[in-house]
Amino acid sequence: MRTLRVNRLSARQVTTAFLAVMISIAPASFPAGEFVTTDQSRWFPFTIPDLASEASDRSEIDLSFLNSETAGAHGFLRARGEDIVDDRGTPVRLFGVNITDYHPLMPKEYAQPAARRLRELGVNFVRLHYFDWSKAPAGILNDDLQTLNPEKLDQLDWLVFNLERNGIYVDLNLHVARGFTNLPRGWNEMGKGIDMLHEPLIRSELAYARELVSHTNPYTKLRYADDPGIAVIEINNENTALREWNRYADLADEFRKPLESLWNVWLTKRYGTTVALAKAWGEGYSAGPEIIRNGDLSAGTDEWKYEMSGGKGACEVIADASAPNGRYLRWDVSEPGSATWNHQLQQLSTPMKHGKPYTMSFSARAKSGGNRQLELSVMMQAAPWKNVAGPTVVDLTDTWKTYYVEFEVYNPDEKAVRLNLNCNNRTGTIDLAAFTCREGSPASLAENETLEARSIPLVGAAAATGKKRDFVRFLLEREMNYIERFRTLLVNELSAKQIIYCTQVTYGGGAGIVRETTLGDAIDCHAYPSHPFKTEIAGKTVWGVRNVSMTGDAFQGLTDLAYHRVAGKPYLVTEFDLNPPNDFACQEFPLVATAAAYQGWSGILDYVWYNFNAGPGTTNMKSVWHTAGHSGQVAFMPAAALMFRLGLVRKASRVVTLSVPRDAAVNMTAANTYGFNNPDWGYAGVSEAASWCAALALQLTDGDGRESASEKLAPAAASKLISDTGEIVFDRAMKGAEVLTVNAPGVRMATGSVSGKRIALGDVTMSFGTGLHRDFAQACLAALDGQPIARSKRMFLTLASRVENRNMAYTKDRSACQWGEAPVMAEPVPITLALPGNGWHVWSLDGNGCRQKELQISGTAFTARPDDATMWYLFIRD
Repeated sequence: MRTLRVNRLSARQVTTAFLAVMISIAPASFPAGEFVTTDQSRWFPFTIPDLASEASDRSEIDLSFLNSETAGAHGFLRARGEDIVDDRGTPVRLFGVNITDYHPLMPKEYAQPAARRLRELGVNFVRLHYFDWSKAPAGILNDDLQTLNPEKLDQLDWLVFNLERNGIYVDLNLHVARGFTNLPRGWNEMGKGIDMLHEPLIRSELAYARELVSHTNPYTKLRYADDPGIAVIEINNENTALREWNRYADLADEFRKPLESLWNVWLTKRYGTTVALAKAWGEGYSAGPEIIRNGDLSAGTDEWKYEMSGGKGACEVIADASAPNGRYLRWDVSEPGSATWNHQLQQLSTPMKHGKPYTMSFSARAKSGGNRQLELSVMMQAAPWKNVAGPTVVDLTDTWKTYYVEFEVYNPDEKAVRLNLNCNNRTGTIDLAAFTCREGSPASLAENETLEARSIPLVGAAAATGKKRDFVRFLLEREMNYIERFRTLLVNELSAKQIIYCTQVTYGGGAGIVRETTLGDAIDCHAYPSHPFKTEIAGKTVWGVRNVSMTGDAFQGLTDLAYHRVAGKPYLVTEFDLNPPNDFACQEFPLVATAAAYQGWSGILDYVWYNFNAGPGTTNMKSVWHTAGHSGQVAFMPAAALMFRLGLVRKASRVVTLSVPRDAAVNMTAANTYGFNNPDWGYAGVSEAASWCAALALQLTDGDGRESASEKLAPAAASKLISDTGEIVFDRAMKGAEVLTVNAPGVRMATGSVSGKRIALGDVTMSFGTGLHRDFAQACLAALDGQPIARSKRMFLTLASRVENRNMAYTKDRSACQWGEAPVMAEPVPITLALPGNGWHVWSLDGNGCRQKELQISGTAFTARPDDATMWYLFIRD
């Protein structure tokens, strides 16, 4: 998917959410010098309980009225165009959270207060996720890791029942993390990828799905298949056989031969004869002139640039009679940097032409104990730094071997390009020699490879372009066959009426769009604007984050979501988070709600409410993978629920559509061994900032060719983005001082670098004081009575900046932390709020939303003070 940018939905972002939560790392103790504590002497404690109680029942901002009926009271939810509707035809927007690992199987005494509290916070959708990860008591499985444990299933039933009677719909996952005992060596135990191809694994998943979906919940008296409160069934979380499609060629016979047999049958059906196949794939070439300069290394490292923008490493040419050409280049990376592009070996200004095939060969070996993967690509050597070919990943061994990599260049603007070798920031020693690159393709078939003998092997990374494209088409058809078998089970055999889709649309790149658009009832996507990463501190492994804001450097991780919506289908974002200990974590709910309401999406879910480190009854932050307990994030849930569910932020009226030919979409995946190349909106004249100016959607068309947009949309003043509704203004004029505002009838919001600024939002003005950490704060004023702010008699203000546990300690760059202990502490935000009209009364609210004390207001102006000790204020007008 192009060079890694960690705030993108990226193919190189290989640590997906289900892998990230798989390992629970206990809080570690570190030398005091590694961490710095925050001065919290002026901060105030503010805990928002995750369980309902008599106190929360008296909340002034209880949104239970939004869920006035049992989930499913008006029949099954279904797709109608881009909306999700009930049997009345009423559109339903789904707002909620994930509950993961063993917490969908929580002790029964917690289910009712947990569900009721979510309802109070505005939730009407819960994704039950990851409960298949282990045998009981940790997970739902019996010792056979296949069948369901009765006690744990009963706990799941009880939670589903309580969610539904609180008006909360359920998203049921079939395969997330259930492991398999018989997998290829080195394969992740969840079997991702191979489980969509290998028949014994497919049958196992079908059997599990049949038992779960046909099960009758004794509390609802309904089979899951018949339960309208279960809105969505996901077949296989974050999965595709198209990711690293080259790896199947090296499988053991048990796994490779059945797939190879299907591959040969597919090719025979498509081409008929070996002659026709060879013609389609290419029968060899007459080599063009040599492109690589100093490929034999006779001039040392001349013409080779070692780009090291982080970490430590070295490149030198070593004479060795046993090496190809008698010498080799030793590339030693001894210390990683902070990003995957920090160590790269390059040859600049390579004369490669658009639309031409090239074959590169080289010899290599890798020292055991270190990195053994080499990524090759051709990329622009100036902004926008896009790949024009590849990347292709080559697996090295500890002995010399010659590798051949064929690629086709797509560079219609003839930008200057460079040959790029990347170790993806992994430490190790790689030796390289005898480089050569010429225009043309190698012969695609060896003498003993024929269709008649069914002897065409599976395809590796270095294959010719036509061969790779066909192999990806074949894998895509196998994926679709897999989905059709599940749909046959669910719809035909079990009569399930839920919204059904396989997995997230980005999994498989362009081909993934074809898969989900063809067979999914809805489109789903996941995004983490600042995805956590593992880092080493004092010899211990901990989770860290890029501590950046969604109005700043994490901007693209939210805006990119709009580029994956498919026209004509409901769009869900079932995992989203700005993970703690991010200083800007409170931006998560209101910003994704703003984007989703404006774009017209159907569902948004936080990842994750309960997780390994924290479950029901939690009182503070405990991990990067957990929201309950983070009062800065939870405080904005009610406002975000109103914004999204009630459409307080208006949907865009302008829609820009990107047409993507199906064949081109498949070819995108084949061009990259990671299998995550996606359509290029920029090529069609739609910039990465456009999602704040219009609604965006993809649509598939017949044939090949390039993407085309219904209109170009590249805001001339990208420094100030204004929605076509006029309600959203995103000021990005100064890096590090970005501010996003919402001025809609029922809600006013300002977020970003607001310190010291006076922000006019129609008849409401927010004047922020100075002294805030990184100038950041967020304020959201929302009407509770369904009226515009100008006429409202009941509204609430949510106000926050940094939120931490007591005695929480950070690394100096604030990327990782020691979690400290309860209670949660909040940094006061100095603000004066000028309101429309007179007669206002103001109360501070506690963490349950109950009144604490009445506060002074001077005419129409209210000033918040640190001793208010709240993130919630209630405004009532006579």
